[in-house]
Amino acid sequence: MKKILLCCCAMILAMWVAINPALAADSKSPAPATDSNSTALAGDCTEVGFFPNEQDCTKFFRCVDFGDGRDLTKFDFDCGPGTVFDDRYDTCNHAWALPSDSTCYKPMESMK
Repeated sequence: MKKILLCCCAMILAMWVAINPALAADSKSPAPATDSNSTALAGDCTEVGFFPNEQDCTKFFRCVDFGDGRDLTKFDFDCGPGTVFDDRYDTCNHAWALPSDSTCYKPMESMK
């Protein structure tokens, strides 16, 4: 009887997840990065690597060559709260930790 009840519960849960895919995602895991996966939108990709978004310091993108003979694939990312993209390290960093000549630099005093 317990096995039948367990199977019924598993089937109901599977059907519910199929109806509402958002339940399948782990709520504690971060949201996946936005993936343009379109050569029309990947026009910014001319070489493999990480690159800053020229309009928004808190965003950056990565160009990947999957070696399948197609164009490069662009993946867009957002930095965490209070950080900006630091192209010296290809990662997000605090704005006050950037070189002072960077367009995204902000002195620590202005961050208060």
